[in-house]
Amino acid sequence: MTNKLSYPGLKCVLEYLEANRRIYITARSPALRRIEKSIPIHLKFLEIEKDDICVNDIQIRVYPYNEIMFKKGEKRYKWDYPMDLKHKKAVEKINEYYLGGRMNIYADDLWFINREVDSFPKFNVKTNKLTILDSLLGDILQYINPSSFPLKRLAIECYDDFNHPHIRSANTLHILVMDDDEKHENAAKILSIQNKNVKLSYVELEFMDVMSIIQYWMENGKEVGTTFSCSGYGYVAVDGILNQLRNEFNEIMSELDGVSDKNLTGIHGFSIPLNSSSKILVYGRRNSEVISNEEIVLKVVSSQADDSTMEMKNQ
Repeated sequence: MTNKLSYPGLKCVLEYLEANRRIYITARSPALRRIEKSIPIHLKFLEIEKDDICVNDIQIRVYPYNEIMFKKGEKRYKWDYPMDLKHKKAVEKINEYYLGGRMNIYADDLWFINREVDSFPKFNVKTNKLTILDSLLGDILQYINPSSFPLKRLAIECYDDFNHPHIRSANTLHILVMDDDEKHENAAKILSIQNKNVKLSYVELEFMDVMSIIQYWMENGKEVGTTFSCSGYGYVAVDGILNQLRNEFNEIMSELDGVSDKNLTGIHGFSIPLNSSSKILVYGRRNSEVISNEEIVLKVVSSQADDSTMEMKNQ
């Protein structure tokens, strides 16, 4: 006969059980429910929205017409909640059930998409990658374990102060989709970003978006190792922008010849001097992670680097 698991053994099994399976099992055991939230839970992905929670690959959405939907890929399951339960209260109950009281959530990738942060129960997440939409970093810090910082990747909108220490320390900073008004209003903030690895996403990427960055760097300098990549939400004529840049810097540019990278776009990249000890590489790259699938990359390297053998893949 198999002996019952001791508490330490049970704790270890629950901690590393896939999160949705764990929640499903413990929901059917009053004894497990009493201890489950005190045990750390490990997630690959956690997304928190106004009416939604996504735990790994399962989305839970509360609808105003007394319905909760559970979705995994193309599969959907709908459950009716009591007619006398208001939508807001149903959302609060779902948040409390999945998040409330969990002070040891480990989520590799956390998305926070909600301005109404005061309505959330108390919980705490340690994460490597954080995406924030419709909210400010300062508003959600109460839910983020301080040991998460510095983040491997931080994706934010233009609302925040880019000099915030948790923003400046991110290994990769991604400024999310900016329309014309946002990019013009925040132009000075964008140009003064101090992070060395930056992704800029525009609704529509234009020649002047890239040109203004190059001009600012040439006037103010930029640290060797800095890489900015610029992409657009819809179709982006990356090669057209590169052609305009080549024409602009025709008298001082040098070709990037001999570079074998299958991800490069059709127009050859080039380099332009930044100062006596560094230069800027300018090239187009195909990237499956950006919506338009093409981006323009600006990379500051030492002047001693050889343009004919420069390795740009995966930079």
